[in-house]
Amino acid sequence: MARTSSKDVANRAGVSIATVSHVINGTRFVSEETRAKVREAIAVLNYRPNAIARGLVTNSTRIIGLVVSDITNPFFTAVARGVEDEMIGQGYNTIFCNTDEDPQREDNYLHLLAAQQIDGLIIAPTGVNSDSLIALAKTDVPIVQLDRRSPRLEAPLIGVDNETGVYQAVQYLIGLGHRRIAFLMGFETVSTQIDRFNGWKRALLEANLPAGDELIIRADPRFYGVVPSLSETVVQPASHDHAMPSAYEALQELLCSPDRPTAIFAATNQLTSGTLYAFNECGLRCPEDISLIGFDDHDWAPLFSPPLTVVSQPTYRLGQVAARFLMQLINGEQVEPPSSLPVQLIIRGSCAAPAGSGGVRSNSRVD
Repeated sequence: MARTSSKDVANRAGVSIATVSHVINGTRFVSEETRAKVREAIAVLNYRPNAIARGLVTNSTRIIGLVVSDITNPFFTAVARGVEDEMIGQGYNTIFCNTDEDPQREDNYLHLLAAQQIDGLIIAPTGVNSDSLIALAKTDVPIVQLDRRSPRLEAPLIGVDNETGVYQAVQYLIGLGHRRIAFLMGFETVSTQIDRFNGWKRALLEANLPAGDELIIRADPRFYGVVPSLSETVVQPASHDHAMPSAYEALQELLCSPDRPTAIFAATNQLTSGTLYAFNECGLRCPEDISLIGFDDHDWAPLFSPPLTVVSQPTYRLGQVAARFLMQLINGEQVEPPSSLPVQLIIRGSCAAPAGSGGVRSNSRVD
């Protein structure tokens, strides 16, 4: 069955194709009687205007792109909902793309979005230099970086104060008496991981505590690979470095050593899950044997045994703020990006004084 065209609508309404275009795009005055005829023809024929063709007339497709790095991460799920809800309220549609931390897939999606003549882009970049992202920016398409920053892209960033959040969390662990605090981090090309690492290191150095490589654990932050039996059922991206272990694998040797840390900070919620699995496999009790703080809070965090102490960030609001700021750019407003959104240390049950220190567990909340 042939697709209905604007010519079909014009024939049924008894008007010219140009008049149909003016009614759809609002580019010229058309009498109410004629407009009613055109609308009736559109409804009867179930006509759907071509967004790209319409954009050539109105200079707007009312479509934005949203590119995130890993949709299996609940953080990005919540952020995407915030973006979409806000854009729907503005009369815009969102094309959603998931790169799976793959720079080549990121490039492919950016080419696709450029071909769709999007009005703007919100992106959580992989952190690897992207010629396609730079090329898109040069076309004057408004771009907002979300959560992360690309090293080559000069575009506003909407994110949180990652360094301060981790700094406060490590200070809390130090206050409980911990002196060997490990840092479990994901991809080192991702700016959020760098910022969180800096917060960990700053807190330890200020307290004259060790912050050497032996306390830094690098792991694949994605869900697959957390549990070995599950990872076999997941197709791994060809572009990913398979040498990078899961959180579970990366922690095995450290946790089973006699000189293991007394606390761990996990830099993403997915790494937190892998850490808990590793604790279980090594027969370690949390927080009796080892304490844990994770970055990011979700509905499941209070339900764990023990409930997880976390650095919480406003995920849904991040998406809303990014979308609102993008709309200001699309509308040509000269505005400064908002300051970093605040994070909050939420203290629950996964942290206690190190065994044998005589310290007392704290269950207060730190803002």
